[in-house]
Amino acid sequence: MRRLALVFVLAMACKGHSAGTATPGDRPQAAARRSDPELAAVADRIDPGPQRPIYELLPQWLKAKADADGDPKSAKALTEAREAIAGWDKVRTSDRTTILLAAHRLGRGLVLAERAVAAGSDDPELLAALAKAYRAVHGLKVLRDNQMFMQMVSTGLDLALKEENSTVRQLDELGIAVSAAIDRAPALHMHVAARLLREHPEHPTVPETLATVSQAAMEAEDHDTGVQTLKLAVARKGDRATDLDFVELARVCYVGLDLACGDLALKTAEKRGSPASAAAADFASRLRTVDRAAETARKIVALEASEGLDAQVERGHLLLQLNRRKGAEATFTAVRAAHPKDARPLTGLAAVALQLGPDYNTAAGHLRAARELENHDRRYYEVALGTLPLVVLHELTNALTQGPTPNLVILDAPLAELRQLIEGFRAFDPARAAVLELLLTIGREAAPKLLGGMVDPGMAMVRKLPERALALTRQFPESRDAWQLVFASVRITTDAKRARAQVTTPLPAALKDDPAIRLQQARALLDLALMWEDRALLAEAIKAAASLPASVDADAAADIRATLDAVQGRQGDGAASERAAAAFARLATRKIGKERALALNNQAIALAQTGDVKQAIELLTQAQLAENAPAASCNTFALAFDRLREDGASHMMLAQLVREADTPTIRMHAQAWRVATADAGNGDAKAMREKFAALLAEERGREYLGKVLLGRWGVAMEIEFKLSLGYDPSEGLVMTDEVPSRWWQFIPAPTFDALLAAKGKAKPAAR
Repeated sequence: MRRLALVFVLAMACKGHSAGTATPGDRPQAAARRSDPELAAVADRIDPGPQRPIYELLPQWLKAKADADGDPKSAKALTEAREAIAGWDKVRTSDRTTILLAAHRLGRGLVLAERAVAAGSDDPELLAALAKAYRAVHGLKVLRDNQMFMQMVSTGLDLALKEENSTVRQLDELGIAVSAAIDRAPALHMHVAARLLREHPEHPTVPETLATVSQAAMEAEDHDTGVQTLKLAVARKGDRATDLDFVELARVCYVGLDLACGDLALKTAEKRGSPASAAAADFASRLRTVDRAAETARKIVALEASEGLDAQVERGHLLLQLNRRKGAEATFTAVRAAHPKDARPLTGLAAVALQLGPDYNTAAGHLRAARELENHDRRYYEVALGTLPLVVLHELTNALTQGPTPNLVILDAPLAELRQLIEGFRAFDPARAAVLELLLTIGREAAPKLLGGMVDPGMAMVRKLPERALALTRQFPESRDAWQLVFASVRITTDAKRARAQVTTPLPAALKDDPAIRLQQARALLDLALMWEDRALLAEAIKAAASLPASVDADAAADIRATLDAVQGRQGDGAASERAAAAFARLATRKIGKERALALNNQAIALAQTGDVKQAIELLTQAQLAENAPAASCNTFALAFDRLREDGASHMMLAQLVREADTPTIRMHAQAWRVATADAGNGDAKAMREKFAALLAEERGREYLGKVLLGRWGVAMEIEFKLSLGYDPSEGLVMTDEVPSRWWQFIPAPTFDALLAAKGKAKPAAR
């Protein structure tokens, strides 16, 4: 969600009124109000004084776009500002377009709110919304050093200027303004919050505003303020305070090392229990999180008086688990000075750097310095393996792009560095070390060929991965990493029989109820059944989906089961189509952006299978409004073929899908529909067939999966391989290896089978 949030500033291009130079938290003459000494004391504590608005940071050319006629204090403007800012909290997706639109609305709301307050509005709900908006802006600080920062600012600039052309100067000015806004936002947040507490102490938004102050204080590691303001927020809620409010208070108190406060809040939460059964799982999960925080806090307090090296190193890492970075850094720095030959303090400082940014370069510097020291414990290897692979990859990428011909000799030293770390880690976790060694070996074998332009030989090396991963499961049968690697990589196996054997290898008893393993197994079974059009694998996928553990994410499980029902429905099971339609409808109510478009599209096709074409077309329209969805566009044409086959705009749409659709399956079927259109007398049938043959050859030639998904079962797959290493203070080395597929239901073109069977079709292009 945070990736594109910085485009809040883009909304400055929308219609607005100049905010002048007035401070957003000050109105010219505040009427006397009943004061609340307790809230006034908090306001005095947090208030940094009057601040200049973010609006003033904008370049003059963008300010000019924001200035317009209209009453900044009108009911319409105030309502729009509050709703736009509130909409940001409802964004629950990583979809780029959805975030961009929501961020644009957030920026629009922030500008409207600033100009209204600057013009003298003291509406308490507006002040509370403005405080929340400043919190959102400050949240962008994590992106400032990200390489995507200026790319996102550029995207925002294009949106702000709309039909005009942007310049490098404008891009630089906007980037500077966004960065300055991030720096200014915390003080603006506190000042506006202080004003609300002073002027509207009895307003219902006060507890929520106190909670945002607490969040900001905890992030700034002002734990005393964070604890006290949240205690006050819960107290001010009175009977409206929920069990989850007390759970959060307990967590904050433990992070603040206020054990008595945490114990009392936790006891209150447990006594109340979760009032709604729907929230029971969330309540239980949060209680477990708080229990862990309580245990960590007690250990920190107990170790406070211990001066030994081991105790202080442990205390530093415990502080990191509670996000007390400043305390951890001070602890590791002191221990480092006292024990300069020990690697553990530098390991701790590297872990701190990962939480402060994350700053991978600083962390790598500490770890490489620690390599020459004593006492390389498990944590050293976990921090190093969670850090250095990414740093090495970045270094190699820069080095390999310096000249016209990659110098592959430079691979040796950095890969040897990683191999040495893996070898050291083997003493602590031989199974995980073996998986890491396999990945490194495959990478080293394939890289020279891939970098040298020999794609097919390089991919041949990569395609050894599934079988070698499966061999690791025999050596380490209970290794979650090895099984995850099997289920992720099996999609690149080029032989149907071998792929079936790999994915159906029985799990050991210890992993049969593991939710992550079982989810990846079910996804792999479904993907392979679709790729190879294998009914035996389809039956295995149905069994796996039906027996998923209850702890698997409910929406993920529902999506798999609904997709399987949709496939069975297409094969003649009417009841399965009805189940699929109902399941996708439920998913659509809980999703936004691309995920909502996916659910609506799939619901539409399931309904079409039951004969409700009218409702299906309506849903496809909704899907395309929610997100650019090539499958939905193709499906709309398919359902209205008799009407649209002579429509020129539809022909252009199909041609665009052939060029731009994000899955090969939709691209091929869009071209097959063009053939069907030509066969109906609307185009050159021979030319359309030749284009299909060329497209098929192209798709087969560039496919990295084991087989091109032809889509004759009416499903297109959007696949993303996720493989990463990282370090978490609580979990240690974190290895992500999964393939969260998206399955788009669609209507296959009636010409497709005949086109595949046509003699003389083009062969895959050599690579």
